[in-house]
Amino acid sequence: MAAAAPGMGRPLADDPAAQRVFAEFAVVSGLEVERLVVDAAESELLADRAWELAVVATEIAAFEAFRAKGRVVSGALGFSIGAYAALRNAGMVDVSQVVAMVDSVLEACLALPGSYGMAAVTGPSRERLEKDCRRGVVEIAAVLGEGQVVVAGELEATERLCAGISRVALRVTRLPVRWPLHTTLMTPVAAALERRRRALGRLRPLRHPVYSGLDGSRITTPSEGWDLLVRHLVQPQRLDLAIPAVLEAGAAGFVELGPGATLARAVRRFSGSAAAVESFPAPHRGSQRGARGRC
Repeated sequence: MAAAAPGMGRPLADDPAAQRVFAEFAVVSGLEVERLVVDAAESELLADRAWELAVVATEIAAFEAFRAKGRVVSGALGFSIGAYAALRNAGMVDVSQVVAMVDSVLEACLALPGSYGMAAVTGPSRERLEKDCRRGVVEIAAVLGEGQVVVAGELEATERLCAGISRVALRVTRLPVRWPLHTTLMTPVAAALERRRRALGRLRPLRHPVYSGLDGSRITTPSEGWDLLVRHLVQPQRLDLAIPAVLEAGAAGFVELGPGATLARAVRRFSGSAAAVESFPAPHRGSQRGARGRC
């Protein structure tokens, strides 16, 4: 689930459409967003609030740069924090609303009572890992594909699960994420976001459908989009369900807009050569060390 890496916005640094997005985020957030995504050192980029807003800003900037080249988007699938960008790009929310939501989620995360961990496990199936999970303690946070699962929960319980599953896993990678993202431990955070609904103002009609990263369902109304934003905090990301659903809906071409290539790789696994897949801009090859997960 790594997304934020130093220099991730460098391929967009000279694009006028992307620069306008970075400037708007800077005005709304008070952060030097373009410098964060282009030149900031790892320690600065990966600070709380900086990485969340940097990732979303880069994804939205990539979308605007893509459109400025005359390319057309007919639908979107937002993975994890990418749900904010997907719904903004579909016209449901604006940058000020995105920043307000990210800030609300972060504030509520900081108030969570415990210490938490997250880890990516390669090899064992989701069903195998679920045997070692316990609701409200450590849970499945994401399924990227067969044998590619992320778990999150209370720090000690997550460490115990990792130690036990390492005997049969191909790889166990601890992720430097402070929150139990996409698990029921985030219920207070989801409730805090829900309380912010009225203060966020009007949610606008979507210009194109957005597909849920939870199950691939087609989202076409503001109420469905808001429901996704709340539920994605407490339910696992299921690319193993979402991508096949989008393919079944008839998608023949995919473009990953933003840093990294998580979705592009997943689409290739599920579609083989049946769908054209590209990343825009080309994935940044800089350091991924210390990259933060998405919320």
